[in-house]
Amino acid sequence: MPLRLRRYTFRNLVLLLVTVLFLLVSYRHTTEEPIQYPKFAAGDLELANFRLKTLNARGLEIRRSIHDLHQAVLGLGISPSTTSSTAAAVARLSPGDGVVTAGGAGVLPGGGGPAGGDSDKPHGIESVRAINPEKSLEAVHDHGAAKAAAVPAGVKSPIVDVLVGMEHVPSMQELDPVKIVTGGRSGVSMVIGIPTVHRSKESYLITTIKSVLQNLALYDKSDLLIVIMVADTDITKVEAIFNQVTSEFPDEVKSGLVDMIAPSPLLYPDFDKLANSDNTFGDTRPRYRWRTKQVYDFAFIMMYARSRGLYYLQLEDDIQARPDFASLIINRAKKDNEWVLLEFSYLGFIGKLFHCDELSDFVHFLLANARFKPVDWLLDDWFYVRYCHPEKDYKDCRVRKKVRRVLYQPSLFQHIGHFSSLDGKIQKLQDRSFKQNVRTPTHVNPPALVSGTVEHFQSYSLESSYLQTNTYWGKQQHAGDRLQFTFNSPTALKRILIASGNPDHPGDVFLKTVKLQYLTAADNNKEPTKDHWQDLCPLNAQNAFDCQLDASISELKAVSILFTEDSKQWITIPAIFFHGR
Repeated sequence: MPLRLRRYTFRNLVLLLVTVLFLLVSYRHTTEEPIQYPKFAAGDLELANFRLKTLNARGLEIRRSIHDLHQAVLGLGISPSTTSSTAAAVARLSPGDGVVTAGGAGVLPGGGGPAGGDSDKPHGIESVRAINPEKSLEAVHDHGAAKAAAVPAGVKSPIVDVLVGMEHVPSMQELDPVKIVTGGRSGVSMVIGIPTVHRSKESYLITTIKSVLQNLALYDKSDLLIVIMVADTDITKVEAIFNQVTSEFPDEVKSGLVDMIAPSPLLYPDFDKLANSDNTFGDTRPRYRWRTKQVYDFAFIMMYARSRGLYYLQLEDDIQARPDFASLIINRAKKDNEWVLLEFSYLGFIGKLFHCDELSDFVHFLLANARFKPVDWLLDDWFYVRYCHPEKDYKDCRVRKKVRRVLYQPSLFQHIGHFSSLDGKIQKLQDRSFKQNVRTPTHVNPPALVSGTVEHFQSYSLESSYLQTNTYWGKQQHAGDRLQFTFNSPTALKRILIASGNPDHPGDVFLKTVKLQYLTAADNNKEPTKDHWQDLCPLNAQNAFDCQLDASISELKAVSILFTEDSKQWITIPAIFFHGR
């Protein structure tokens, strides 16, 4: 081999050995002295950025760091099912790609993961935000859950927690009542809501509360809550009404039967900004403000009541109640579960009964549409939205709504206000089906077998009138027909009241020849003859039997109504009252 060639080969070998030694030293340095990452707390925003920048600068280490980055992402609280896509994304990164994003389903927004589109496409890389490992991603991204989680421990949640229609409110916490008097009663069968405001001419509030309280049975008072909402923004007027109610009804307030609340002025938006030619329906600005404010008033009292009972009854502050109305309402409500609204007066928003668990849905609807229509119109719209098919006719809609929205007759409440809460408005509406002359302070009839030979119309049976769940409506009568009440055991009575007639059918009353009779326990015949029956009091001028029984009539076996002649005229009996001794 020529000398020159040998020298060239030797030089190459030396270079090769030096290169190998250099590589061995580099390999040893690499394996024995791994990259020292700074210590960051789990979830720190800088952690992923720092590691990714290091990886971009030292491409030889990228594969070895994928595992570390995978563990870091796990530390951010992201489920294991999503970290595989993160690792895959990091493996495909090149310098200049930016920083990792850990947010939302699929981890990477803008095209990453299942929620962002095709998982085979490159993932968008934007920013890192800390996620509490103790919270699920669903809780973090759900606005409602985030709002709830933001309430500090020990702070009570606000009464109103809806957002639609409440954009003018800085915080739902600020909608707690500015003044409240409560005994903390809840879990009752029925909550009765009475919104009120200061009236410049005549107030009917105390008269209304008296009528409600006086016509409650004793056993009902322990299972009800009456909420008086004073919807004035003037705190002086609020204080005056609170003091008046507390002074007039101290026992009811102290016992927890009556609550009083006053909403925050922040409840109400700027009504002048809401009004425009499309939603006023020709109303003046004062009338528009009045009707729109009323929607917010009703929404607030409903939200207060929704968690305090089974049913919610809306009244107004200028009504008269029928005796024993609460028992009648609760009995009817429990009769079936198909109804969504029971109406115990057809006027305005008087006597409207809701399930408490329906109130949140209705309040959302009210607040979302408050600027468009009055509250009673919105009630109609709510039913249309829920139950009417847009491709079917009005008849189909009416049938669907009739099952869910049921009118009870006769009315249990009468409107008595003459001057409206809207200054200058006169309100003379009256409910013709309300029976004011029926006074039954404690209406619990003794157990009895109810029977009769007069056919009744549809569900207007004699038994329903006796139980005070409906009015009796009988068809034509024949001479000798009877409506009979046979007591389960001999019963001593001191008063009997049986009323007839209906304002919508003024001729459906007892004829003067009709008799009210009784059978004593001594007449223990299985089939009593007409000779065993004895007459009680005659019919009075109001077409009713109202008898005060003498003490000599001690124990009764039965009472009956005898028709002595034929009549084609139907008969209605709205009230039957047997008052025991």
